[in-house]
Amino acid sequence: MSGHHGAQRSCLGCRKVLDKSSLVRYVLAADGRVLVDFRQKLPGRGAYTCLSRGCQREAVRRNQFQRAFRGRNQAVAEGELAAELTRQLADKVDGLLGMVRKAGLAVGGSNLVLSSLDKKDELALVIVAQDISEGVLEKVRRKADAAAVPLFTWGHKETLGRCMGKEERSVIGVKKASLATALQEGLARYERFVGEI
Repeated sequence: MSGHHGAQRSCLGCRKVLDKSSLVRYVLAADGRVLVDFRQKLPGRGAYTCLSRGCQREAVRRNQFQRAFRGRNQAVAEGELAAELTRQLADKVDGLLGMVRKAGLAVGGSNLVLSSLDKKDELALVIVAQDISEGVLEKVRRKADAAAVPLFTWGHKETLGRCMGKEERSVIGVKKASLATALQEGLARYERFVGEI
């Protein structure tokens, strides 16, 4: 594993050379489809782009996947690649949320989260559901801002509830730990990619 540490690859879109762990990997399926390999686990020759819709789009526009896979791939639709990468980014966040719950690092429910935000340095981040009420959101946002705790929006109440093993949750606090850092990075990557036009 250590042999792969620090390996450099160039992005098919912008051509920047970066550490391959910071790039998105693509591989060729047996039927010639280009597959997104976000976890970088699939076998075969890889091609890479930055975690950017712009780079993905540019790679498709300039036929860079054709060059990388020596013309053995089917035609690539940028919209399909973007949708698949979005799904894999979301799966990663959902998986990390489950790990956070199993590790006992999650605080669920607005009252518990608000009181945890009053305790200095307890929470690493706060996650709110898309369908949280405006009143609760405003209270949580104010306290999170005052405590300098980042706030992310993820899924709906039932999505957050399912991640927490409950019926519904409108807000979750995540205690400080390395898992919280990984979750924050995953949420930020998802927001950055989905937020691009």
